[in-house]
Amino acid sequence: MFKRILVPVDGSEPSDAAVALAANLAVEQSAQLAFAHVCDIARIAALVSGGGMLPMDPSIAVEAEKGAGLSILADAVKTAARSSGIQAETFFEEGPIVDTTLGIAKRWKADLIVIGSHGRGGIARALLGSVTEGVMRHASIPVLVMHVTARTTPLSSTAADAQGSDRSDAGAERDVDSVC
Repeated sequence: MFKRILVPVDGSEPSDAAVALAANLAVEQSAQLAFAHVCDIARIAALVSGGGMLPMDPSIAVEAEKGAGLSILADAVKTAARSSGIQAETFFEEGPIVDTTLGIAKRWKADLIVIGSHGRGGIARALLGSVTEGVMRHASIPVLVMHVTARTTPLSSTAADAQGSDRSDAGAERDVDSVC
């Protein structure tokens, strides 16, 4: 049914869950898999400049974000290869996150987007925006959302092992608000 699956990645727990889900789907569907990471340089520059209060050279933050983005892509590729044997393509681009992600999907001719969601609501969603919601609203292809909720109690080591985790903090919430 699906032959080309695109997964936007940002290094967060929901993104990691979307990577795992997409890798499994790619195997089941005999589909190609690609990961995309988008850096919103304008947003980074605005955040670093402090709205003019503390002018700083944004190039250091931009380069750090680019390095982090490339590392996130490499981790996604390794995860897919390790868990399912899938060899994935990667896309690293700069621009507004939603529009650029949808542009990648169109150019690559994806027929499914698998994306993670933090599940924020209310003021947090209003302040931070929702990349997932933007992708869902504007995509011309199906979007599968992997929603991961924060756990309030740690997983037992058996449950963590069953999920393939070797981290001692497997049940801990991980809050990553990447601008890329």
